[in-house]
Amino acid sequence: MLDYRIKTFLELCRLKNYTKTAHSLHITQPAVTQHIQYLEREYGMNLFDHEARELTLTPKGQLFYWSALTMEANSRKIHELMKQPVAAARYFRFGATLSIGEYLMPPILTAYLKEYPQNRLSMLVENTETLLKKLDEGEIDFAVVEGRFDKDAYSHVLLANEGFIAVCSGNFPIRENLLMDDITGYPLIIREKGSGTRWILEDILAEHNLSIGQFEQLNEMGNFAVIKHLVREGLGLTFAYESVVGKEIREGTLKKVDIQNFRAAREFNFVYLKDSIFEKEYLEFYRYCMQKKEGSSDYENLS
Repeated sequence: MLDYRIKTFLELCRLKNYTKTAHSLHITQPAVTQHIQYLEREYGMNLFDHEARELTLTPKGQLFYWSALTMEANSRKIHELMKQPVAAARYFRFGATLSIGEYLMPPILTAYLKEYPQNRLSMLVENTETLLKKLDEGEIDFAVVEGRFDKDAYSHVLLANEGFIAVCSGNFPIRENLLMDDITGYPLIIREKGSGTRWILEDILAEHNLSIGQFEQLNEMGNFAVIKHLVREGLGLTFAYESVVGKEIREGTLKKVDIQNFRAAREFNFVYLKDSIFEKEYLEFYRYCMQKKEGSSDYENLS
């Protein structure tokens, strides 16, 4: 069971207000203060900068925050395990970004559930930003994400390194051997803010002193299947992982846009909270994913 004073600390970190924290936890404001003071005495450090105008964690308080998140997640996981009808069964709640959840995970999950039918899986598909927030709040055990994240804040292992390319419809009127500066003269269809593929594109454009706002026309869609449909219909171009559009390229409904001196690849990372007592189980699942990914023909060109 998680210490109630640590629960108070985490709620105060989330709400950043003593009164709101007291109301949320159904305790008095002095009780909130007492809980924080107890923790500061117990660990011999100030958790919050009391001289700041806004409630701000000290550097040591930030370290304690990440440790407390892991303790909360561990406590929640233990409660879930105790409720399982079969003692040997495992239950993994995890998240995946859209490209990973739609294209990488299905054959892996199929193989896993056939091999371990007693186990339970729950996969949430969201953008990277949302998944990391849910990981922090203990709503998922781990996440498989694309795009950037604070690698110092989490434990993580590389799952794949995937090529990132521009594509348009097979008959889209686009010049060959384009320069990066030329690409903004065409309509762009891209994921919403916060998505891994959008972050990656923004990083790539910034390396060439460009931005998404410079494109002739910009349309944002929250579903990549919709993006592929619009691109196939000749309404613009998009950027995607090679394996995600590999089938369409082979069929000729999409084609790779040839951009001079453009080579891009990005990481798919398996991410979980630091110092989790369930790290061994998470890494076993990670190794299973690696094994099935490397032997799967359903997700070609992923390496």
